[in-house]
Amino acid sequence: MKHERERGNVLLCVLLTITVVSAIGATVLFNCAVRLNVSCGQVRGWKEALTAAEAGGDIAFAEVRKTILSPSQAWNGWTNSGGVYTNSPATFGQDSLTTSSRVDSFYTDPTTGNAWYRIRTKGTAPFLGLRRVGMDDRMSVGTRGDTLLRKIDFNYDHFVATYGPNGDGAGKALVAVSNPQFTRRIELIAAPVTPFDAAVKCTTSFLGPGSAGVIDSYNSNNGPYYFCANNPSDPHYSDSRSGSVAVATPNFAQFNGTIYGNVSTNGGTVTPSSHIQGIIDNNVPFTIPRFVMPTDLPIPQSSPTNGNGNVSINPPGAGTATNPTTYLLSSISGTLTINQVGSSQTYVAIHVTGNITGKITVKAGVHARVYFDGNIDVKARDIDNLSGLAANLQFYGISPTDPSATQQIDIAPPGNFAATFYAPSADYHMNGNPDITGSIVCRTYYGNGNTSWHYDRALEKEGDAVDYRITNYVEDIR
Repeated sequence: MKHERERGNVLLCVLLTITVVSAIGATVLFNCAVRLNVSCGQVRGWKEALTAAEAGGDIAFAEVRKTILSPSQAWNGWTNSGGVYTNSPATFGQDSLTTSSRVDSFYTDPTTGNAWYRIRTKGTAPFLGLRRVGMDDRMSVGTRGDTLLRKIDFNYDHFVATYGPNGDGAGKALVAVSNPQFTRRIELIAAPVTPFDAAVKCTTSFLGPGSAGVIDSYNSNNGPYYFCANNPSDPHYSDSRSGSVAVATPNFAQFNGTIYGNVSTNGGTVTPSSHIQGIIDNNVPFTIPRFVMPTDLPIPQSSPTNGNGNVSINPPGAGTATNPTTYLLSSISGTLTINQVGSSQTYVAIHVTGNITGKITVKAGVHARVYFDGNIDVKARDIDNLSGLAANLQFYGISPTDPSATQQIDIAPPGNFAATFYAPSADYHMNGNPDITGSIVCRTYYGNGNTSWHYDRALEKEGDAVDYRITNYVEDIR
């Protein structure tokens, strides 16, 4: 009997031990399953939803860039409702991620007419794990369980139900989801890239300035140009040493003139010298897109149609930067005068389909943009900008349809002028003693003799947009 009782006690102990171990094992298994569900399912889906949202941002940003680089192709397949562009949800990847975007132009620069775009994208990833919330959904004073941060939509889109489809509180509704999902939303701001961020910027080669010339800078907001780049005590000294030169190739050479600014090349061998007063960097690659004629200009006026005599342009109204009075001319070989409308700041855009070989006089209150398909061959005195502000007279070279073709900009003495040039397909040639204030973007630059170039730092935010860049990124965590 004693042995039987002992065997019974052992059996009972074994059963209790098995029960305890089983309970422990079940608890561990349950906790592991929950954590596996979170780590393998929820974390993965949460991150993939952001990937999907950012992919939508890339798609939308590509369309924004097309408004400059390929206007005829911009927004193809998108829906435009009141200036807000939307695309149909796109599905991609082995996990069937989806993304969609809304883009609107929320601001227009009153000085340049360049648009700023807001990109709002939504990325959705399916929830592939168990239909459980996160590891810890306990609520206590001052804390929140991580399930509330995970934001899984099991049955309804919580964002639309709480904030409305646009997040502004309007249109709240219970929108059912076909399968559990994660959704994340991001907002990007696309800002215009203006062309005049250096004194000289060229894609192929630079040769200059002449031994008696300089490249320096000033700021027209502080008054007219005067040389102070060698006088640290001058109050405008800090604005005088930004006459930078950038070349997208190794091809940089000097005629022993002084550059009061930085020099950058892409693979060049420029070394420090007394003729370069700024930083030298031989590893700065960049590209400059070909320039195409803007498509958003108003319909041209019926006359004049050429500038082959003494021709005056008298705009019917002052216009604005976004809505200038526009003219279409076959060429300019005489004297073209652009007049101001009363005392109002006057905005004019001129498209010259041929060559410019004559004189252009721009009155002091006029802001003129000249788009040219051909070449420019003038004396410096023929570019007569009475305001003295380079921003008021801007030349844009329309890149030839043949990528191997180039334009020519030839400036001969005598005379001085204030203007900007954005002509990425043009070879710029200047000799003698012209003294220029402004900025230039070109294919090749040649400036010999006593030629000088003074970059106006006020141009940093001037000019037609030539591209876009993302300046702000934020996730809507609601």
